[in-house]
Amino acid sequence: MATFEKRVGKTGKTTWRVRVRRQSGPWLTKSFARKIEAEAWARSIEHKLDTGESVPSSEARKRTLGDAIDRYLQVTLPQSKFQKNTREQTRMLTWWKEELGSRPLVTVTASTIAEVRDRIALEKTRTGKVRSGATVNRRIAALSAVLTVAVKEYGWIPKNPVPNVTRMPDSKARERFLSETERRDLLACCDVSDLKLLGPLVRLALATGARKGELLGLQWQHVDLDRRTVRFLDTKNGESRTVPLAPAAVEVLRQWKAGRLPVGAVFPETVDVVDKYWREARGDAGLTDFRFHDLRHSAASYLAMSGASLMDIAAILGHKTLAMVKRYSHLSEQHTTAAVDRMAERFLG
Repeated sequence: MATFEKRVGKTGKTTWRVRVRRQSGPWLTKSFARKIEAEAWARSIEHKLDTGESVPSSEARKRTLGDAIDRYLQVTLPQSKFQKNTREQTRMLTWWKEELGSRPLVTVTASTIAEVRDRIALEKTRTGKVRSGATVNRRIAALSAVLTVAVKEYGWIPKNPVPNVTRMPDSKARERFLSETERRDLLACCDVSDLKLLGPLVRLALATGARKGELLGLQWQHVDLDRRTVRFLDTKNGESRTVPLAPAAVEVLRQWKAGRLPVGAVFPETVDVVDKYWREARGDAGLTDFRFHDLRHSAASYLAMSGASLMDIAAILGHKTLAMVKRYSHLSEQHTTAAVDRMAERFLG
């Protein structure tokens, strides 16, 4: 039903305020200079409500995408269990605010987002390369998180338009891992780095497959050298995991622990400082196209080549599904075949 209210301002100007809703839904309100315009608007809104068509609320018309992003960054994101992603989420959402922040939420449609997607997909990065589909998709996912909350919690829009936006094809997953020579050269350069923790840090990354953030967040209280385990808390997927340590990794930690107070962070340094000395060591070792995260791929590849199952690799790296570790299946299969051949030669010959 629709209700109309005549209003006369201090200057004597007359306006008509109309309110429309169906059953127990929210009131939709708008003001007009003439009653005939108010009646026409009310009829159009009632028709949309009767046919199930989405009708923007006054909040959607009043609030901008920038308002939604600000509230998400100030209230919602700090309460998220995925705190490891906060820095990256903030960076991407700040970018979206610069792109579309001044737009009313009602104008942020699938076509609007698709236009941005197509433009940034053709842009080149600072290294001169075309931006990957995975990078574009991560930006869209960050925006989707804000709009989902704007629907469910803020009540500012009736529907998130992002599911109607086609995602870019992801580029093939990286399979870069260190060869025997590369690993030897890299560790040698890390050992002579001015950052003394770099050598132990890189060795533990290769031994556990842990992410850089997980390693820098590791506390001595979660290292058990007697049981040969380390426990990473609040990981990227929001869950904690315990990883077994090989004897060589235990020895690395014992030596690093000697003469130090066994409290606080195992590697007490900031990401920026570690990145600086990592780049220097990587360059001295002559490595190209190799990131710190590729140490994680190297660890998984070594596990596969040592006969570990995909389920074992997923458990150690903290993947929730086997799909994430299928890229290492060919390595695992090669060495599994060799193990079967050795078994057959010994017991079935």
